[in-house]
Amino acid sequence: MIFGGILKVEELENELNKGILKSLYLLYGEERFLLESALKKMIKLFGETLKGVNYINIDENNVEEIIPNLETPSFGFEKKLIVAKNTGLFKKESKKKTKKDDKDNLSKIINYLRNNFDIIKDNVTLILIEEEADKTSELLKLIDDIGITCNFEFQKPAQIAMRLKAIANAYNVNIDNPTLNYFIEECGTSMQELINEIRKLIEYSGKRRNNNQK
Repeated sequence: MIFGGILKVEELENELNKGILKSLYLLYGEERFLLESALKKMIKLFGETLKGVNYINIDENNVEEIIPNLETPSFGFEKKLIVAKNTGLFKKESKKKTKKDDKDNLSKIINYLRNNFDIIKDNVTLILIEEEADKTSELLKLIDDIGITCNFEFQKPAQIAMRLKAIANAYNVNIDNPTLNYFIEECGTSMQELINEIRKLIEYSGKRRNNNQK
């Protein structure tokens, strides 16, 4: 079992399929379908949630609320789930207009997690979601050390083919490699678009099978 650090997408998915949910994650990258699928699994694994009580959403407009929410217990619940999306905390300095308040927030979050994570980790699950993350970021390096980071890069053709074949097999639809390669060539590497096309094929196959049985 992998306890922390940098995970590949497949390694993270494997942990989640085993019911393993850690206390601190950074998920980022271009493959949004797989990232959002992993996030849905995490929320499901967390269990019962009540927005504003033990389920808190954070974005760039209220990023300063991360620490107060980490510090405040979720009354009536054992744990609190905090999902912080597109906070801008991991962008390269050259790509953002950095305000003093932003720098102060970042420093406070880094220091708080560094000094208090062992205390809060049993009571909180913090999931940070970003479109991109600077790998030289001090916060990213800290999460590498005390939590889990996962870069959702676009999948390679062989990985995509395996995923699509597994989906087709689940519906008892056989799909050959030339057809899989055609889908990837036509649709690119976006899993959302590819899965939409595979679903059309599965639906068509099901209709054909039903018509042949009449």
